[in-house]
Amino acid sequence: MNGPDRVSFSVSPVKLDDHYAIGFDRMRFPLLVCGVVAVLWLAFALVFVPPIIESAYRGETLPVLNGMIKGQHVNPITYYLQKWNRITVSVLVSWVGFWLLAMLMSSAGFFRRFVGAATPGTLGAIRAWTCFILLLTTVWEDLSSVALLPPEIRQPMGTMNFLYALPIGYERFLASETSLWLFQRLTEVVLFFGVIGWRTRITIPFAALSTFVLNGILREYSGFWHQNLVPIYVLAVLSFTPCGDGWSLDRLRRIARDRSVPAAERPAPVYGWARYACWVVIALPYLAAGLSKLREGGLQWVSATNMRSMLYEQTLYPRKGDWSVALHLAPLPDIAFVLLGIAAISGELIFVTVLFSRLARRIVPAVTMFMHVGIVVLQNIVFFDLVLLPLVFYDFSKIRDAIGRRLRAGGAMDVLYDGLCPVCRRVVRVLASLDILRRLEFRDFRHLDIAEYNSSHGQRLTPGDLEQEMYVVWRSRAYGGFHAYRAMAVGIPLFWLAVPALFLPGISWLGVSLYRYVARRRFRLLKCDAECSTEPVEATDPDVAPVTSSSRGALRPALVISAVAVVMLYCWVNRIESYPVTDMHMFSGVNKSIVTYYKIAGESESGPISRAYLEDTLGAMSLNSRYEGLFDLCFGPPHDVEICHKWMAALASAYNRKTHPGERMTAYEIQKWQWDFGANPRDPQYGTLTDRFVFRIQTVDAPKRDTPVRH
Repeated sequence: MNGPDRVSFSVSPVKLDDHYAIGFDRMRFPLLVCGVVAVLWLAFALVFVPPIIESAYRGETLPVLNGMIKGQHVNPITYYLQKWNRITVSVLVSWVGFWLLAMLMSSAGFFRRFVGAATPGTLGAIRAWTCFILLLTTVWEDLSSVALLPPEIRQPMGTMNFLYALPIGYERFLASETSLWLFQRLTEVVLFFGVIGWRTRITIPFAALSTFVLNGILREYSGFWHQNLVPIYVLAVLSFTPCGDGWSLDRLRRIARDRSVPAAERPAPVYGWARYACWVVIALPYLAAGLSKLREGGLQWVSATNMRSMLYEQTLYPRKGDWSVALHLAPLPDIAFVLLGIAAISGELIFVTVLFSRLARRIVPAVTMFMHVGIVVLQNIVFFDLVLLPLVFYDFSKIRDAIGRRLRAGGAMDVLYDGLCPVCRRVVRVLASLDILRRLEFRDFRHLDIAEYNSSHGQRLTPGDLEQEMYVVWRSRAYGGFHAYRAMAVGIPLFWLAVPALFLPGISWLGVSLYRYVARRRFRLLKCDAECSTEPVEATDPDVAPVTSSSRGALRPALVISAVAVVMLYCWVNRIESYPVTDMHMFSGVNKSIVTYYKIAGESESGPISRAYLEDTLGAMSLNSRYEGLFDLCFGPPHDVEICHKWMAALASAYNRKTHPGERMTAYEIQKWQWDFGANPRDPQYGTLTDRFVFRIQTVDAPKRDTPVRH
């Protein structure tokens, strides 16, 4: 996962024991701070706050505090005091746990056994892969269609609520298709910049913020769902790391300008800590998901009835994917479903071991990827981000090196360049950094015995030829100028997609002409000075050099990672589900043998009534049945039914706007079904119809107001 640079860039060696040996003397002050803050918190929480709560309960304090105490006529004062005591204990335990984790992680043994140094390419690959995943999931969204939905269906979505309070016209923004379309395109652009690593110190934080807002908007109109949360966490972590030091245009720009960069193949602690922080925010949500299932359902969660209920219900829900594999598993004995449940919950709980075991990092991520593929097949739910994200735990450098060795067996490419040409030197530096398979051997012809080289390689090159053009000698043939660059493109994977175009008719003539134009002016384009020295360039820039401070080197990242871990665990303990934080209680309840699901039928202008898919209406609702909240509204009290009416009107209008005459819908019917698979496991109809909601769509010929009908 790291790219080589054969033009040497070196850093001073790091002795890990010296840099990360933090003894008791160095931890004495942090421990003192921890103790003092804990005592002050207890004094504040136990002495000062209870009288304030009692006064607020009686309405005798500030209006803001009085408003925080609700239901005085429902809950006694002891309810609020006990609730505050629970908060006090939770905060105190979190604070102590934070420092214990920080002390543990700042030790030399923890770093050596669990964290380890990493190369800049490793961190750069995590950045590029995470941005690529979010880019794919963003591209197939249709954010602009949100503007067509009624604002009444919006739900409070955690920190997104602050946007309504800011004077930025957020509600007008949500009502504008053009604004939402532009925002989605902007998000895609910054994610693409994150993939290629352009201006990462700016684009990565901006990409994290924009994807956070985009996904928050979608949740406001559909409810809290968990796709893309973990990649957003990873991107937020990467915003505070030197993730542009590897696999990035930022690195190439520094190389092209003869500026220092970290050695591509030399691991450094700063990249190891950053990588470990990414691992933490991936592993802990899995742990929280598994613990939530145990907390809510206990051992009953893996019961055959619960597993059948979850699989059948999700399979029977009206999704366009229409997978029915789970229904075909119905004849299997109960023990098969119990084992399936044990495997699912075990996979989530065991994932945390990737933070402490190299063996687990080889096995568990791959198993998890297959688990998510199984969820697609058995439940029709696509966690696309989690299918791909576990690849960040793998180091593909050995595979890359093996491919490189196999390709080099056919002969390396000798690149002969002019070491006195500043343009040539800079091109060579860039090409060397891109040559991840190490197929190119760069040689300054001015340091070669040309006669001896010609004799050993069967060539007839002259100093005059080499002064005029760069040459590539490969498989006993010499390629000069444009043809040399075309040969190098064959050897560098980044250019493989462009290679066929380089052999199109007319490209050679154009390439040769352009090369000669630049070659004649190469000494005017750049002046060779001390920056063009042929000596190796050391990474002395403090922004790219490895950590060297023993006190800060381990303690600072340990504090940050500990804080992140404690916050995530705090959210789980206190059951906090407020975007973007979550306790990951997905499918954590225990279900009975009665499955409730829905069917959707549509009547078109041409007359036939057939199965309809709401995924075909608005693009924002087309993934993982984000319209599921609609069903509860349609069969709820009158106020909810009215909102359902507006929702259905928006969906129907969007569908009819993009279909041909004769295919437009004139009515939708939502049917509510129930199936007691415990009593009737072989029911071919999978239950009975218990209720229905009919929505008739206004047409030009019948300009009456749409009215929902309940039967």
